[in-house]
Amino acid sequence: MKSIRIVAWVLVAMAVVFLGRPLISQVFHEEEEVKAFTVGGPFTMTDHNGRAVTEKDFSGKAMAMFAGFTYCPDVCPTTLVRLSGLMDKLGPYADKLQVVLVSVDPERDSADVLKTYLSAFDSRFVGLTGTPAQLTALAKSFRIFYEKVPVSNGGYTMNHSAGVFLFKKSGEFQGTIDLEESDNVALEKLRMVVDR
Repeated sequence: MKSIRIVAWVLVAMAVVFLGRPLISQVFHEEEEVKAFTVGGPFTMTDHNGRAVTEKDFSGKAMAMFAGFTYCPDVCPTTLVRLSGLMDKLGPYADKLQVVLVSVDPERDSADVLKTYLSAFDSRFVGLTGTPAQLTALAKSFRIFYEKVPVSNGGYTMNHSAGVFLFKKSGEFQGTIDLEESDNVALEKLRMVVDR
């Protein structure tokens, strides 16, 4: 009877070892994937002055990146007006922050269109456009969602991520400013990403 119990316990132990190993391996693998999660990376786009730019052109400054498009009826202009006000409240620290609008509508948003559009906001803002392939690559690296949505008149609009992505001057992702947050919270987040 005692030998049967020993054999039973040995079989249970072997089952735990063999069945548990894939589970343990999966847990550690998932932890590695979480650690590897990044926002940002290399890109090549065209700025609102028609100049080819890469991520290196923005090094040395903290960055607030926003995805939008010039035909946007509400969220995009509202966010840019808000960011203009926050830049004013940052005072001299605003010069250490680069606000970047990435157009998710390169079909309509040429460099000239972006330049005209951004002239209504803070003169320090930069607009980025590019080929569909360039936008796809940037959006993937920066975790930006966008999609083209047909409308009844035969035209289209764009659905897209609405948060403002914040990066330290090192390029390290620091979080987002949400549309629902107060200006005080948003301002404190901006202060945290610039060197004071």
